[in-house]
Amino acid sequence: MIRSILLPMSDGPLNPVVRDYAFWLARKEGSQIHALAVIDVKSFEIPVLGTPDGFMPSVITPPLAETQSYLGELTSLARERLEQFAAESAAAGIRSSTETRTGIPAEVIARQAVAHDIVVMGRAGYTRDGTSRDRVDPLVSQVVRTCIRPVLVTGRGLPPGGDVRRVLLAFDGSSHAARALPVAAELGGRPGVECTVITVASSQAAGLEVIEPAEAFLYHHGLMPGKEVIIGTKASELICELVASMQADVLVMGAYGHSPVREMIFGSTTERVLSHCGTTVVLQS
Repeated sequence: MIRSILLPMSDGPLNPVVRDYAFWLARKEGSQIHALAVIDVKSFEIPVLGTPDGFMPSVITPPLAETQSYLGELTSLARERLEQFAAESAAAGIRSSTETRTGIPAEVIARQAVAHDIVVMGRAGYTRDGTSRDRVDPLVSQVVRTCIRPVLVTGRGLPPGGDVRRVLLAFDGSSHAARALPVAAELGGRPGVECTVITVASSQAAGLEVIEPAEAFLYHHGLMPGKEVIIGTKASELICELVASMQADVLVMGAYGHSPVREMIFGSTTERVLSHCGTTVVLQS
């Protein structure tokens, strides 16, 4: 069961969709939410031009007094956001806790995630580098790469009625996809939820062979999943098309996998699915 949800906070206001999914999951699972604000140590570095001899550092740290003043400002802002979230959680009847840490955000989040069951994040809004909101935020990519827990990356708002009814599991037989099976069983095993296992393969027979262990796992957890084999090689396009045609609310998949669902570095099938599928995606490294 999902007992504790880690919710990394962005520098700005919390995306309402991210909050709504965290609240939905907490209500369904009886979970608590741990909101984490990370003050990026890189905020204290100033880029400088290097010298031809290569001895000039690429960044310098401001004087101690200035650094402490800036840290105080960031800490105060982080606490304000956390206090607001705690108040919203209490008003919604959801148990929550808050924490502020300083460090490299992706490393802090991945380390703290060990104490929780799942991480909930949005697609964008964490990195102040001009990243388009249409692209996956670099911090999200880093967390997915390094986090041992599943990461729920929100898409559109919750479905009409405020509940998830259709869960798809994209399964390619890889170890990452296998590690995603427990969260798929948890999300897809509730009453009234349809769960379907899908794979991309060169033939129907090959696809059914890949799906078989995932189907058996879900069956042992009380599910009677549907199954769908997509013939082709362009995994991300085919998965997104099926998500749209089946009106799936949540897609669960491994962050890396075997061909044709292959990631050399986070950015192939996984990033294209995140960029082009409007639905919420749960990724397991």
